[in-house]
Amino acid sequence: MADAIEESRYARFALRCSNFAERWFPDSWVFAALAVIIVAVAALGMGAAPTDAAKAFGDGFWSLIPFTMQMAFVVIGGYVVASSPPAVKLIDRLARIPKN
Repeated sequence: MADAIEESRYARFALRCSNFAERWFPDSWVFAALAVIIVAVAALGMGAAPTDAAKAFGDGFWSLIPFTMQMAFVVIGGYVVASSPPAVKLIDRLARIPKN
């Protein structure tokens, strides 16, 4: 019974922390949008024409596609290797080594 009470205290504390974070910390989209605005204003402040800044932004975006594909292959490949039976056995053996 004491364990259930203690767990519910932890659960209530975790829910309070989660609610606080959801209320007061903005979504990551806000940071991305602000970064784009800051970079655009900085480019214009350094004398770049608005069309040049927009073209550089668009060209830079599409140049990231190969890197994006490489990272996707790394993530997918890592998942495939880590979920294979030999890797699962190795990870289980390694996880049993620490003794607190």
